[in-house]
Amino acid sequence: MSLLLFSYCLAAFLFFYSYYLDSRSEMTTSLFTTMTMTAAFVSLFSAVSANLLYTGNVTISNLFFRLALVCLAAVIVSLLHYSFSVPYYARNVFLSIVSWIFILFAAYLLFSSGVKISWTAEGGFALSSRLVFGSWSALKVYAILYLAGLPALTLLFLIIRGFGLRSRIYRQRLFLIALSVTVGTAVSWGLFWLSGTYPWTLPLVPYGIAILLVLIHRTVSITTLMDRPRFVAFLLDFTVLSLLFSLSGALATACIIQFVPSLPAVIASLVFLVILMFFLRTRVAKRLHRYVRVGTEYEEDLEAGLDSIDFTSGTDEVLAKTVSLLGQYVECSSVDILVSDDKGKLVTIHSTTGAKNELPIESKGIDFLLNHNESIVLKTQAITHHDFAEVKGDLLKILDIGKSDAFILLREGHRVVGIILLGAKKRGSDYTDYDYTVLSNLYSNFFLVMYYLKNIAQESVVMTVDREIEFSGQIISSIQDNIDRINHPKVDVDFITRSARKLGGDFIDFIKLGEDKYLFVMGDVSGKGLNASMSMVILKSVLRTFLTETTEFKKLVVKVNLFIKNNLPKGTFFAGVFGMIDFDTNILYYLNCGVPAMFLYTAAYNNAIEIQGDGKVLGFVRDIGKYLKVKKIVLNPQDIILLTTDGLVDSTNLRGERFGKDRVQRMLMDNRTYPAGRMAQFLCDSLSDFVSRELEDDITVLVFKYLSK
Repeated sequence: MSLLLFSYCLAAFLFFYSYYLDSRSEMTTSLFTTMTMTAAFVSLFSAVSANLLYTGNVTISNLFFRLALVCLAAVIVSLLHYSFSVPYYARNVFLSIVSWIFILFAAYLLFSSGVKISWTAEGGFALSSRLVFGSWSALKVYAILYLAGLPALTLLFLIIRGFGLRSRIYRQRLFLIALSVTVGTAVSWGLFWLSGTYPWTLPLVPYGIAILLVLIHRTVSITTLMDRPRFVAFLLDFTVLSLLFSLSGALATACIIQFVPSLPAVIASLVFLVILMFFLRTRVAKRLHRYVRVGTEYEEDLEAGLDSIDFTSGTDEVLAKTVSLLGQYVECSSVDILVSDDKGKLVTIHSTTGAKNELPIESKGIDFLLNHNESIVLKTQAITHHDFAEVKGDLLKILDIGKSDAFILLREGHRVVGIILLGAKKRGSDYTDYDYTVLSNLYSNFFLVMYYLKNIAQESVVMTVDREIEFSGQIISSIQDNIDRINHPKVDVDFITRSARKLGGDFIDFIKLGEDKYLFVMGDVSGKGLNASMSMVILKSVLRTFLTETTEFKKLVVKVNLFIKNNLPKGTFFAGVFGMIDFDTNILYYLNCGVPAMFLYTAAYNNAIEIQGDGKVLGFVRDIGKYLKVKKIVLNPQDIILLTTDGLVDSTNLRGERFGKDRVQRMLMDNRTYPAGRMAQFLCDSLSDFVSRELEDDITVLVFKYLSK
């Protein structure tokens, strides 16, 4: 009887699950929420009935058992009703009336025929009832109608309706619901069959209903078509691993119940077992996925192709290469590329069908995508995803422009750069969840292409002698102009950025978090030329995006590191510093991620000291959290913080001498009485005199001079 604990746990889970569904306030789940709540009562009433029966309260036990069966009938009837309403969820009064008739008949059948449950130590649980139709007992009628007939009818309707739908995403949804019903019903029938040999499994029968409901909810949450080979592999993986770990867990559970003496020890052991099994299954599944490739996986090939694009080859070559790669690997029948202009419109610059279209940027659909940080939209998502319900019409209009089945919205923060419309698949198939994942993972590559095309199209950079120099200069200028410069009476802040030959990846940004709080980032993106500049632009964009997702300073840096590792070209890294200054508390928090020189001058000691702190360059390791330590400095009047990138410290003169940190430290001491801008300028002028030639690397100098508390 100790296994009744699982029934109570299941009831609690279903109650919380129904609350979760209700809190989402989705009209599509109102009937489903009711089913889940009713299923919770099935588990609760069956557990209470078994508990009371074990303690000798037979009459009340039978009452709860009948209530459990009535609730079970209500779940099954509601499931049949649900099979008629999905996927459009239209209300049908007739179906509601028929459903209540079936539920009331179940209640009459169970309460008028004296359905009973009994239990003995020798024989376990036993069910009995009076005859109601000839030689048929009430329990037999109930089983045939509610446990076999209505589930079979539900499956039949789902399959018939699925074949009758033209929409593939809705057809997939109905077939997956049918599969969920089959699995859940099979589990419940299997447990019931086992109860003939192992009576203790009878209270666990509602677990099949719980599995059914969870699977259905997961199914209706899928808004992309599943890639068939990947789905089959997932199904096999799930089935084999679930069976393996379920059998192992069942064996371990039986041993615990048999050999552990006290109930608290049993509960603690079972909780530990569940956590252990879940952990092991997750690790094994990840390991299998790492070594097994299924279906047509093209992500690596497409990424390699996009990385190989030569942006100095001209607009036509860049367009041709991009369109060719999309056609070859994504297998889209057409590609339309639109870039934003100064009039607030997206204008076609290339179309494989020869179409010329315009699309207003100021639209409800695009605003929604910008506000919700959505960049990839498939037509199946626009039709089925509940989050897109209010802008469904706008998204479909965008797709209809190029007769497309998917699009990629490219933006820098909340500013739209362009959009790529992808036509239907060449072989008549639809875009799947795998396509969505690949397009999302390679977003930064598409952003690079679109940013290049936008600037080429609007600024006529092709007319310059050196397109790369001119283009990179525009990028750096746009970054410097689009920052939230710190303007606060407590501090004097200024910086200087100089690029070698106007090319580079030095990066500085200020972001206002509140009236008295600012975030700043300064550093160097690896590489030179256009690629480094583009990586810098992308980092600037994603940094502001990540700030909408997390408010924790350290987690922000962890997310940026993962983005560099997973999305920027392989081998890209970022050496710099992340800081947050709070003028209300006069505290500077910072994480040094490889900036070579960071000095603090304190007026109290009249000395400049190096304050590097602990950190690690971003982009090398995936799990960087354990290497990051947030440092803090309490700022006082006349305190000065000076930071520089490696381009300044590592610069050499004609004799091969490094400029070095000592010169930076002396310059800070010698010029501490000047404003921040003059201090930065003096340091850069000193470097120019030292090297006596053009810069070989980008340099950035950032100076904070605290004025008052």
